[in-house]
Formats: sequence, C-alpha cells, structure tokens
Amino acid sequence: MIGIIIPIIFCLLGQLGLDLVMGSGYYSSHRWAPTLFLGLSAAVIWVLGYGISKIPGEHQVDPGTKKYVLVKPSHTVFFMPLQYFAFVVAAFAVWMLFPG
Repeated sequence: MIGIIIPIIFCLLGQLGLDLVMGSGYYSSHRWAPTLFLGLSAAVIWVLGYGISKIPGEHQVDPGTKKYVLVKPSHTVFFMPLQYFAFVVAAFAVWMLFPG
C-alpha cells in the first residue's frame, strides 16, 4: 500500500509546488515534471523497501507444530517486494516522457 501512496503524494505535492511557483498549469504542461517526481518517489520506495528487507527476523516457536519459524515484517505491493516495485514506478516514469 505504501508503494502506491508514495508516488501519489510525491506527484500531488510536486504539482502543487510547481504550479504555485511557476504558475497554474506548469506541471501538467511539461512532461519532465511528473517524470521527475515519479523518479524521486521510486528512489524513496527502493530505500524504504531495502531498509525493511534488512530488518532481522525473529525466531519464534509455532505453538501448533512446536517448530521454529522466522517472523519478519511483510513489505509487498501486488505480491512484489517493495524495493522491486520501485523499478515498476521508475519504468512508468520513463514511459511518461514519451508522447502518446
């Protein structure tokens, strides 16, 4: 969920900031602007996902089977680890550059 929210927040704040500073409609009339903010959000997603994946798991005993299990925080977007979802966002950012 956070992997989808971060690009939305980056793009909304980027649009608000650029339109405020450069004039109304600046963000939507320049192709580089969404690409920039999606690229920045992809970097943040990758760093966040990488950091979460490095959190060590905790060994616990399953009360039903009496076996040790490793418990780690989950960090997936559409069954994809968060740091790899950053590449999807970056690819979408590059795709935004091309007219169509």
